[in-house]
Amino acid sequence: MADKCSTQPTLATVLSQLINVNPEGKVIHDLMARFPTLSDLLDATEEELTTISGIGVIKARQIISGLDLARNLCTKMSHPSVVRSARDVFNHLKVEMQYLPKEYFVVIGLDHMMGILFSEVVAIGSLDAAIIHPREAFRPVLKRNAGAVIFVHNHPSGDSTPSREDIEITRRLKQAGEILGIRVVDHIVVGLETYCSLAEQGYL
Repeated sequence: MADKCSTQPTLATVLSQLINVNPEGKVIHDLMARFPTLSDLLDATEEELTTISGIGVIKARQIISGLDLARNLCTKMSHPSVVRSARDVFNHLKVEMQYLPKEYFVVIGLDHMMGILFSEVVAIGSLDAAIIHPREAFRPVLKRNAGAVIFVHNHPSGDSTPSREDIEITRRLKQAGEILGIRVVDHIVVGLETYCSLAEQGYL
């Protein structure tokens, strides 16, 4: 999410990623016809969403969870907080992230006092993997001139134990941050009522 909570890429594209359907298919067409704006979607109930052919209870909950994350990240933009520990970050995002059906990769930009400047979702993955490249991960950080960054992603399984891929991407992000002159403070994995800080585990 950008500073003004703009929807880039398009809302239809985001919705298609959330529920894994063709962005130009009938399901998205009908969904956008029934709920043409982001405000309409944010107000939609599970019962209303399931009236769309092709959207069952699971897809409706995926849409609601994803949009709730977007709404709460945007809301928190107006209430900056200071990060003192990985637990602060976990408490900042756990309500939105621990129940998501897919992996979401979130970038948190920080100022020199460790205050949160912004939080932005930069990738939505499958049930077991978020596809993220350092280019996408650091784009919002560079755009907003943040001096430091914390990366966060969730494990839909509820187990916050970092995978081998999590450790590898952490090392890649650290290396990219060193080249760009941006401090990578932490990479945090969110599980169900638990988290793992890769910085605390010695990977940063």
